[in-house]
Amino acid sequence: MTNSWNKSELLKRKLALLHEVRRRQCEASYYEFVKEAFTILNPGEEFEDNWHIKYVCDEIQHEAERIIAKIPKQCDVIIINVPPRSLKSISVTVCLAAWIWIHAPHIKHIGSSYSADLSLDHNTYTKTIVESAWYQANWGDEIQISKDQNTKGYFRNTKRGFRSCTSTGGGITGKGGDIITIDDPVNPEYADSDTERERGNRYYDKTLSSRLDNPDIGIHIVVMQRLHENDLTGHLLNKAKEGLRIKHICIPAEVTEFISPPELRDKYSEDGLFFPNRFTRDVLDQLEISAGGLTYSGQYLQMPFTPGGAIINIKKFGWFTMEDVPAGIVWNFAIDSAYTKKLSNDPSGMIAYCVHKNNYYIRSATSVWMEFPDLCRHIRMWVHQNGYSHKSRVLVEPKASGMSVAQQMKETTDINMILDKAPTTDKVLRVQEVTPKVDAERVFLLRGASWVDKFTSQCEMFPNGLHDEYPDCLAIMLSKKVPSRSVRYTFSN
Repeated sequence: MTNSWNKSELLKRKLALLHEVRRRQCEASYYEFVKEAFTILNPGEEFEDNWHIKYVCDEIQHEAERIIAKIPKQCDVIIINVPPRSLKSISVTVCLAAWIWIHAPHIKHIGSSYSADLSLDHNTYTKTIVESAWYQANWGDEIQISKDQNTKGYFRNTKRGFRSCTSTGGGITGKGGDIITIDDPVNPEYADSDTERERGNRYYDKTLSSRLDNPDIGIHIVVMQRLHENDLTGHLLNKAKEGLRIKHICIPAEVTEFISPPELRDKYSEDGLFFPNRFTRDVLDQLEISAGGLTYSGQYLQMPFTPGGAIINIKKFGWFTMEDVPAGIVWNFAIDSAYTKKLSNDPSGMIAYCVHKNNYYIRSATSVWMEFPDLCRHIRMWVHQNGYSHKSRVLVEPKASGMSVAQQMKETTDINMILDKAPTTDKVLRVQEVTPKVDAERVFLLRGASWVDKFTSQCEMFPNGLHDEYPDCLAIMLSKKVPSRSVRYTFSN
């Protein structure tokens, strides 16, 4: 009897010791905590580990410990780009408040997503962890949810810390936090909507960016897939040029040049996969087929474009020198006009081209941010610099700015302006209608010209690029050789 009791007591002590060891592991390591919390949120489901989870967790833990110690930050925003279904929300958004409260229960966490429902889910999952038997058995003597402030969207602990949620465009008046996470600021289904992207970017700029209680200490964490060149990731990376300090973690599903930091490339498998147990080559191939090349590139490769071009196949552009076209050939021009000095707005785009033996030769392309009077003067100067003659035509899309430009040129120049009929389809369809001429290798670019890289990059990015004046000009150029049923203005001073 005594011997049996001793064995039972010894087993209890061993189990208690193991429990204590595991508790301390989870306290010391956010990564270990996430693995345990996963089983709370997904009972009966096996945690599928991968190197990127520990890497991201360790980066998050480093920032959390710095905030607890009140050490000034070295970066303003951490951006994490990682494929969907790779535990990004659990490891970045859901578990963070629950873990950091073990060490500093006063920390305030605000979470934001593209929809109120998704944000509420994240908040609820955090609350589920804190209220779980596992969490309470280990840390419940210190961390309890306040009974009078305990809702899905906002809950406090009894030590002044809270977790609150909002959504893109939602109000958070009066609330500030130590950590603000933005998990998918735009619904991927609306990635092609300029309105939705601008809404997400503006919400960060006008609302979330100013909600840190201590701007020198607190941190913004953005976790998302790439959707567009000007999604929130792209928007913030552009701000880095103005001085915003960013730490960018980019983990595509396959090895690409966009891996960041570059040393993470060594963690990929021999065949170039980041998560070979879950995202095998066959799985990725099927995802590319089902999602489409552009969606796959953005969400899985973290490139907001298809290499080579989703719509305009830049590999089909040919090359020429000025000696390849006859002397005296007529040079024409296509202009996508806009008048603005703001670099964040779309510029005016112009291309100079000729048609020879049913092929198109582009000798120059330029983008300018100019207001109306300066733009008109620049157009006159630029076309003359690029071969304009009395036989030349300048094709302008008849939108509001184009009409104004044509009227001004009527009064001040002898430039031959051609205003085509107003378009009846969107720009993506207009470009798609003319790409067979690109695919047939009928479009040639001037070899060695300084504008070529920007031109081809913008064509490759289309329709997910920040600007698209060159694809617009390309569509104007290729839609007809010589305008036949359009209004022609030939004016003299």
